[in-house]
Amino acid sequence: MLSAQLQEFALTRYQSRKAVYGPLWQEIESALGECTEDEAVLMRYLYGTMPVRDAGEYTFSVFLSYVRHSLWLRAHVPWCRELAEDIFIHHVLYYRINTEEISDCRQFFYEKLQDRIEGMEPEQAVIEINYWCAEHVVYESTDGRTVSPMTLFRCGKGRCGEESTFTVTAFRSVGIPARQVYTPRWAHCDDNHAWVEVYLQGKWHFLGACEPEEALNRGWFTVPANRAILIHSRMFSDFGLSSTEERIGREGLLCYVNNTAFYARTGELAVAVKDESGQPVSGASVAVEILNMAEYYPAATVKTDDGGMARLTIGLGDVRIRAWKDGAFAEQQAYPTMATDSSAPASLIELTLQRAVEDPGWPADQWEQTTLHAPQEHPLHLGEETAEQAARKVQRMQAAVQIREQRLAALYDEQLAAAYPEAAELIRVAGENTEELRKFLTRDDNPNRRQLLNSLVIKDGKDLRSEILEDHLSCEQGSLPAEIYERFLLCPRIWLEELTPYRSFIRQYFSQEEQEQFAQNPDQIWQYITDTIDYDSDADYPAICATPIGCLKLRHGNPLARKILFAAICRSLNIPARLNPVTQTPEYWRDGEFAVPAGFGAGATAESVAAIGPGVYAQGAVEPRGEDQAELGQGEALRTGGSATLVLQVMEASEWKYGQTWTISKLDGVRFDTLNYAGSSFEQGDLELRLDPAIYRLITTRRLPSGDQLAAQRVFRLASGQRKTVELLLAQADEANLLVNRQLSDVSLQTESGEQIKLSQLTDERPTLLAFLGVGAEPTEHVLNELLAGASRWNETNARMLLVLRNPAERSNAAFGKVLKTLSGIEVCYDSQQACAAAAMDMGVDGARLPVLILLSGGLTGIYACAGYNVGSVELMLRQLTAVNE
Repeated sequence: MLSAQLQEFALTRYQSRKAVYGPLWQEIESALGECTEDEAVLMRYLYGTMPVRDAGEYTFSVFLSYVRHSLWLRAHVPWCRELAEDIFIHHVLYYRINTEEISDCRQFFYEKLQDRIEGMEPEQAVIEINYWCAEHVVYESTDGRTVSPMTLFRCGKGRCGEESTFTVTAFRSVGIPARQVYTPRWAHCDDNHAWVEVYLQGKWHFLGACEPEEALNRGWFTVPANRAILIHSRMFSDFGLSSTEERIGREGLLCYVNNTAFYARTGELAVAVKDESGQPVSGASVAVEILNMAEYYPAATVKTDDGGMARLTIGLGDVRIRAWKDGAFAEQQAYPTMATDSSAPASLIELTLQRAVEDPGWPADQWEQTTLHAPQEHPLHLGEETAEQAARKVQRMQAAVQIREQRLAALYDEQLAAAYPEAAELIRVAGENTEELRKFLTRDDNPNRRQLLNSLVIKDGKDLRSEILEDHLSCEQGSLPAEIYERFLLCPRIWLEELTPYRSFIRQYFSQEEQEQFAQNPDQIWQYITDTIDYDSDADYPAICATPIGCLKLRHGNPLARKILFAAICRSLNIPARLNPVTQTPEYWRDGEFAVPAGFGAGATAESVAAIGPGVYAQGAVEPRGEDQAELGQGEALRTGGSATLVLQVMEASEWKYGQTWTISKLDGVRFDTLNYAGSSFEQGDLELRLDPAIYRLITTRRLPSGDQLAAQRVFRLASGQRKTVELLLAQADEANLLVNRQLSDVSLQTESGEQIKLSQLTDERPTLLAFLGVGAEPTEHVLNELLAGASRWNETNARMLLVLRNPAERSNAAFGKVLKTLSGIEVCYDSQQACAAAAMDMGVDGARLPVLILLSGGLTGIYACAGYNVGSVELMLRQLTAVNE
């Protein structure tokens, strides 16, 4: 059943892992002996291609469940039987899709779906399965940890990366090849996105995850996607690869496919890398970086060939190119927007690698300004929705929402939430996991139970396990301050890793003598990790890391996993520890403050640092209080133990938001790592940072309504003991010149009492934000979250807000309810007579792409509008309100 080519590939890759699997090798070999011939081939394939950390985290039986289910599908499902072997291996068999936690789930999904799609053709089955997904999961903004598909089913809400992982799992469970497609960062707004492609009749087709349409190759993201610079998908090996799709290259063990040309106009970017003598440099790394969230994010990395050339097909937007090898590097802006079409000659960028750090004249320490243009809209997928399809979708989505909300409402335990109000938010999101919370809270009267839950992020309520939490109650506060005890000793979470019972494991793993030595001198813990824990970047998926237990089992872990392990060992020995929220440096509590272990950072090379991937902020890995507890601000987060001081000054404090209008990064080898100062603010126009002596880069950016950016950067050195003052420069745009002046039709809306009323009766001389919403869909959820984030600024204006829904059922949406409670001047109406279409046409935007936001200067005069997915649109509106008021 399986080809000789696959058998040989699997065996070769599996045997290459013998050294790294050393501690588990015999256990794996013994289990393979119990498998059938085909099962053994596929198990060797998985163990030979998986991220090494997975072998230490999950049991043999979990992987075997995927193998057995896929072999059953191959034998019994016609559309799966007909697939080319490589498509089957990469897009049906493979257990990992993204960075999710892995569990035995394919049979569960199959049983949920088999009767529903019985007798359907593949395309019809795909559409039906996506409706099933919408009945169980809806979008919710959350942190960067990706929960398992089973957890998402049980809790019903997740971000796009989780929704797409869930949906791909559903398709693969019934033998339909599927993959997650991803734009690492948009160019026109500060965000990213993931969706799904399915393989039918020899072609890939796209769809929104948990966002069903009545036909394939449709979704709200099609217009944003045609403005993308890079869109890719990933595989975990290069086996077979029968398709002709462009390969971007590798990142560790991952193979990336360049999907950009399917969605957007593209051009070829060519980069020539030379050394200081002018000779071509082969094997140099070349990264294409997108300015997003005020940092240059490496969207793709390729290698130069023997002639020092690297080529990549990208969307026609401006980017930054960075190249490096052997400690030398170079950077330069590239402007593919100057190309007029995909037939234009390649944009050639020439970079000369230099050891700039050794040049006393570098950096220049002055502001450099540039304008970065986002790709223009050029839709490639314009499938028109018929009236019949639109009506059917509305009807089916209303039913899906009702099914989902009724199920989730029935799972919410009001009595438990009332009895434990401090855990109410954890209980609210728990869904089917509520029983785990109940078991933990009601076992006894130990006050540490409530404190431990308080130390977690709300998202942990979705998948925490009571037996794991029990393991973390075995610590003592002693004379520790309450906050230090709760956050950095009692808390089981260190970063965004999976929660495990690591304390009991660590105490059993180390001898009593070793534990005593570590407790007396925690610096020895880091030395032990350095001496014992290996790392093979070629067998790694940099976006995930081993848990402390997995790290010790395999004695293997990436740099982040090692730092987490350090903190875990410390906490297991009753020593508070953390990863510094700004720098991600491991620290332990000593003499009333956090200290970095001796020897940390020693031996790291420029190349090894560059291989780790994006820095602290780019990874989206914030200190675990990030998404639902107070952000770190002027206090402890800004004290990183550095011996230099940087004072940043601004004229207008309200303009500055970290990760939106500015960031600061530190040169680490050949790469600038963005530091995490999320939540910091400028009091009296100043912000004082304590930093290590190093080279730093400040980036500022102003996003324009077009999606373009006015950016500035300043690179400078900080010496030990130096106190340096820098005034941040934010490029100015004449907001008034960006506005239009158009009269809207006097459309009719329906009030909450059912009365039909003209728009002119709802407006006056004050500015009004008219927002036609698509509640429950991701673009509208972004707008609602942005309104909440900007609530204080909105409430200071004298403006009105008309929030227009499609039907009264949408009023029950949680985010919408928060907006009503938090923002002032709101009136809710309903669109029963196509008012959105008319108003959007008046303003020249697409009324079919909700949300449609229109800013009125007074009466029916529209001055700005946008439609669809535009992260940051509320900030633009607030700025334009300021311009209007002036």
